[in-house]
Amino acid sequence: MSELNLSLVFLFALSVITLLITPGSVTLLVARAGLVGGMRHAFATICGTNLASLVLIFLSALLIKGLLVIDESAFKLVRVAGCLYIVWIAWGMIRDAWVMDAQPGGAMTAEPATGSQQGGFSQGFILGVSNPKDIIFFASFLPQFMGVLPAPDHSLAVLTVVWVVLDFSMLGLIALLVRSLISPAREKRILLVASCLLLAIGVAGLGYGLYDLLA
Repeated sequence: MSELNLSLVFLFALSVITLLITPGSVTLLVARAGLVGGMRHAFATICGTNLASLVLIFLSALLIKGLLVIDESAFKLVRVAGCLYIVWIAWGMIRDAWVMDAQPGGAMTAEPATGSQQGGFSQGFILGVSNPKDIIFFASFLPQFMGVLPAPDHSLAVLTVVWVVLDFSMLGLIALLVRSLISPAREKRILLVASCLLLAIGVAGLGYGLYDLLA
């Protein structure tokens, strides 16, 4: 490990932290899961998104080694499908927020109108594996850091460990801060704002994805 490029590892870690704290579909879903379902639910959501990241890292490794070739049109379709899923989740979250607002006291323990739009392992995984931001990050950004060690496989192992540690710690911290700092009186408003922001992200990404696909 004496040949480890610490400066490159630090730059990768800084890039990952920036990606995770930037408001995005995964961050908003985890924050909402923490508000509505508590830290246990937020942790389950993070586990799902983290597994999705590992899948994307594995696919990126196959691309880097030339063992997998993805057609550009198929890649664009995946991005569009991911944005559609984000829009679907966001719309359900907005409806849930309105239902809670209409209930006496806006009880946070009420069952969501759309089933379960609160997050969870499966929803975290599906959203993470179809998240356009993560797809682009792992497909185009990850290869730039493959020089942290002389052997590409060793480099990929180091980068994967760094990602897993930062992903759990940063998303967990976000969920904890949101749940600890936001008062119950403001929860409904924050949930609605987060849901609308998630919808805006999905719609913007969908518009760009369709334009890029049809161009």
